[in-house]
Amino acid sequence: MTMQRRPNNPIEKRKQDVRKYSRNAVISVAAGLGGGVLAAWVFTHGTFFFMIGLIVAVVGGVYNWSKVRSIVNHKDQY
Repeated sequence: MTMQRRPNNPIEKRKQDVRKYSRNAVISVAAGLGGGVLAAWVFTHGTFFFMIGLIVAVVGGVYNWSKVRSIVNHKDQY
């Protein structure tokens, strides 16, 4: 693992991208679920806010998962 912020090695760049998108996926799912539960608890008609939180969690998780999958399935052309 290199200490450079932007490595010249394409494999190291893909590793950093996988870490970044994996972290973003976990954060978006946790924030969507946590925000939905918190909003449902605070507001009286909370099912609407809970559903919005679930939608945010699913969309964010799927988007970042697809980015990670495309990076992992990348085939190098030598």
